[in-house]
Amino acid sequence: MAEMTKKKIKIAVGDVFAIPLPSGGYGVGRLIHISDRWRLAQFFALRLDAPELSASLLDFGDVLPVHNIVTLRTEEGAWPVLKRGMLEALPDPDSLIFYRVLSAQRTYLKLNGEIVPACPSEGCSSSMPQFAEYVAEQLDERLSTLQGVHMQLVRFDSQGPF
Repeated sequence: MAEMTKKKIKIAVGDVFAIPLPSGGYGVGRLIHISDRWRLAQFFALRLDAPELSASLLDFGDVLPVHNIVTLRTEEGAWPVLKRGMLEALPDPDSLIFYRVLSAQRTYLKLNGEIVPACPSEGCSSSMPQFAEYVAEQLDERLSTLQGVHMQLVRFDSQGPF
């Protein structure tokens, strides 16, 4: 009997996908640029209970700097595509800055390879493609931190400052 192979899912700029998080639930990302060397993804300050998108992503800010990612999990379906072709308000890839090498001898560069003096205040990520496990851990940690801040603000607001 012939072995069945799973069909590779074609991905494109504007595809919104769910990222299973180590602590449960899902983070949300969107592909913003695809080229030979780069697969850039934007990540939102949104945690889902299930891989279903009901809110407008544009209502949520970014939670991490744009990352160059390995897209294998999306192409295999492990990071399910929630929506295709969401091209509204894409970050400008030419404005993004990435770092190369470790922090002691770090250089900063743009997508076109141009070296720049520093990383902007909102941060930057590695020029090397990041694997799924790393991205999921970073996203989970950042979303947990935001959730803690949100819970403190809600508690403060409901109890008042005194």
